[in-house]
Formats: sequence, structure tokens, C-alpha cells
Amino acid sequence: MSGTIESSGDIEIFCAPARSSNRGTVPFFDKIAVGDRLSVVFVPGENAVPPFQLKVFSPSGATILDTLVRDPPTGAPQSPSPIEFVVSAMGVYRIEVRTLTGRQRGEAKVRVG
Repeated sequence: MSGTIESSGDIEIFCAPARSSNRGTVPFFDKIAVGDRLSVVFVPGENAVPPFQLKVFSPSGATILDTLVRDPPTGAPQSPSPIEFVVSAMGVYRIEVRTLTGRQRGEAKVRVG
């Protein structure tokens, strides 16, 4: 099994259960369950110009998070804290990050259950 996270595109997205000590960009391969709080960090390409639009979609397709990010949470020591959301249903959550110009984007899918 390749894990529960699939990421593609110009902007690399990492997602893992939220923990106070987890600020790195380490891929997570364990099972994610309903009720878990997930942290999202992303690493834009060298040519990506902020701000970024971050959207998280539930398995039903509803938007559960839509925010503008001026300084990306990369997991590096001086970067902002990861963006978090709580998993409320089983299925595939879709995470999109794109520059406002729309030239660079990334997408990740998180399987829950």
C-alpha cells in the first residue's frame, strides 16, 4: 500500500495527524480515523508567488475550509503553524492549493477509514 495521502502538482502538500511535536514535512502512512485533527503544510515551487488559496473538500464535495494564505506553512523552523481541520466522515478528502494567478497548483487526496 502506498499510504493514505496522494499529492500531485507544482505545489507539494503534506498532511498528517496534528501533534504538538509534528512540524516537519514527513509523509504519513498510518490509518486516519473519523475525529482525527489533521495538519496541512505545503511547499510551493521556487517561482510560486504568494498569496495562495487553500481549499479542503469533504468526501461529499462540500467545502470545509477555504482560506487565503500569505505565508505558507512549510514545516520549516520559522514558517507559520500548520493549518488544521477535523475529519468528520469516512471517505476521500481533497486538498487544493493554488496561487491566486492560478499558474501553480497542487492537489492532495487523503483517505479516511
